[in-house]
Amino acid sequence: MAKDQQGLTLAGSKASAKAFDRAVADYYALSGDPVGALKQALAIDPGFALGGVAIAGLFMIGGFRSDHPEVAAALRAAETAIAGASARERLHLAAVRAWAAGRASEATLAWEAILTDWPTDALALRFGQDAYFFLGQSLALRDSIARVLPAWDRDNPLTSFVLGAYAFGLEETGELGRAEDVGRDALTRNPRDAWAVHAMAHVFETANRQEEGVAFLKETRPDWSPAHFMVGHNGWHLALYLIEQGRTAAVLADYDRFVAPKLADDMTLDRIDAASLLWRLELAGVDVGDRWGSVAQAWMAHVDDHVLAFNDLHCAFAAARSQDPCDVERLRRSLDDFERHGVGHNRQVTADVGRVLIDGALAFAGGDFRGAVETILPARYEAFRIGGSHAQRDIVNLTLIAAAERSGQWRLARALLAERVAVRATALTKKQYEEAARRAAL
Repeated sequence: MAKDQQGLTLAGSKASAKAFDRAVADYYALSGDPVGALKQALAIDPGFALGGVAIAGLFMIGGFRSDHPEVAAALRAAETAIAGASARERLHLAAVRAWAAGRASEATLAWEAILTDWPTDALALRFGQDAYFFLGQSLALRDSIARVLPAWDRDNPLTSFVLGAYAFGLEETGELGRAEDVGRDALTRNPRDAWAVHAMAHVFETANRQEEGVAFLKETRPDWSPAHFMVGHNGWHLALYLIEQGRTAAVLADYDRFVAPKLADDMTLDRIDAASLLWRLELAGVDVGDRWGSVAQAWMAHVDDHVLAFNDLHCAFAAARSQDPCDVERLRRSLDDFERHGVGHNRQVTADVGRVLIDGALAFAGGDFRGAVETILPARYEAFRIGGSHAQRDIVNLTLIAAAERSGQWRLARALLAERVAVRATALTKKQYEEAARRAAL
């Protein structure tokens, strides 16, 4: 058997092992074409079992449904070749099968079982990180890396990426000082690590260091721009700082230059970022013009996907602002059908939390601000279950505050803003609180 860069045995040829290493490196760097490299190798070497496993996993991580022909074909190829594979590779197939079936907990347990015995299995580590991110499990993001980090040689070319992932897990669990130290260590080793840049962007966001965040992302843009899977999202973080500073004209200019053109690539994260930015700008009182049209069109092509409740929430933002009045009803019918007939983890999250937040967003968009408050308020502490990061899910809190203000519930708005000032004492938040307190006292 061949071996990968980590020294782990791999069913298939040496050429397939090299393709696998290249694909994993691209996956960690969020650049290149990892699926393309794996497909080429698998076409030549049908015994390359982990090739099919990795292709299926990467497609699903990228937002494809498990019944998509690309996912199904990759899984068939893996199942055909798995008889000649190792126990570790069979666990990989079991994990991806479980993920495809909506059994998220079973999938993460399988990846963790791999890492217990083979802590430098780079594919299991990265798949696990993405899974925990989608599940909103911040502690698992941090601890999954902590369990294996001692096994990673500091000179391993992937170690900088592992450190970048650890920095993000630390930030998501509130350990901002350690997150910054580890993130800077990762970037010293590899300035082009776009995920470590992303971790640092989160640190600046959470610590209310907007000006530092702006300077950091602008100065490092040449390093993270080649990471085409992440370039839009790091730009989204820059926009958050600018919105907080009231520099919304700059955000609109950057949106037109960097965000809108990427919608043509039909990548899930780009659609999420576009919808999130336009919604946040409107919450800040900005007229975004006709920019919603292309976002709604891009999202409605995926209205029936229901891969993640977090994604569906952003689809709801776009549908609510669509020029086609039928789009909201299309989304509602699709969600009704998913709740009735869907299976797996995301179906349960959608039924428990996702649909509530979506209904609240649609009420807000329809001008029923009191209804939005009544819908969102009881569910907001369960919002972590829909997945994504704290910064991304903050859109729920922002919508709730705006709904309280626009429905004239100034005492509630004052309370929510007092809560926000305690963790986000920016000039903008303080100003909002003072206005809510003034109106509540009338």
